[in-house]
Amino acid sequence: MTEWYESSFGYDYLELYAHRDEAEARADIQAIIDLFSPPRNEPLLDLCCGACRHLLVLREMGFSQLVGLDLSEELLRVGAERLEQPNAGTASGCAGVRLVRSDMRVIPYENHFTTVLSLFTSFGYFGEDEENQAVLDAVYRCLRPGGRLLMDYLNRDYVVAHLVERDEMDLADRHIQNVRCLTDGCRRVEKTTTVTDRSGKKHEFHESVRMYSQVEMFGMLTSAGFADIYCYGSLTGQACDAESKRLILIAEKGAPA
Repeated sequence: MTEWYESSFGYDYLELYAHRDEAEARADIQAIIDLFSPPRNEPLLDLCCGACRHLLVLREMGFSQLVGLDLSEELLRVGAERLEQPNAGTASGCAGVRLVRSDMRVIPYENHFTTVLSLFTSFGYFGEDEENQAVLDAVYRCLRPGGRLLMDYLNRDYVVAHLVERDEMDLADRHIQNVRCLTDGCRRVEKTTTVTDRSGKKHEFHESVRMYSQVEMFGMLTSAGFADIYCYGSLTGQACDAESKRLILIAEKGAPA
């Protein structure tokens, strides 16, 4: 059976999230630089990079050893095309960026990266806790000692308290309806998006994310081997509380004993 994350991230996904553009990516990356200053001349992995909007900005800002990993062949194809555009941050095509198609539970690197970025809620996709833990284990293995993970994740407390069960919007050529619900004892948030075009044809997208609390995330990161774990309520470094929309985690791989 095809899992939701195998079918939802394709060309249509880009149109659905067209508002998540390069300007937003530039603001995200500048905030990350201000927050913890990832080194620009060391290997950096954008985990679940999608169509590479953050990688484009990272390269533009002088990061020189970039890798993007994603499972979606379609999104990686779009990302490669964007990176090859002569005005995409450099005049030398895909220079400085390598794209890898892989499951995030199986990152094909070991002790390689100084920085791993996990942005835009790219965690909690799997049905079993052990599978989600495997992602953090894989990130830990791919980092060098002293390397750091930054994870931009949803804040479970905020989602539970402020869930918008239904919203709709009309665009020039389509109607979009979002229906959300909490399942599994408020441990998962499910969203079904229905896009109806002018002809009446409907296309549905499904998302299902396991929501871990801050305490649970600290436990999972510690179990993977991470130390010196910090949390924030936004990429700009605001304190995290129940009213924070995001949970930003920074965790370091300790040096070998």
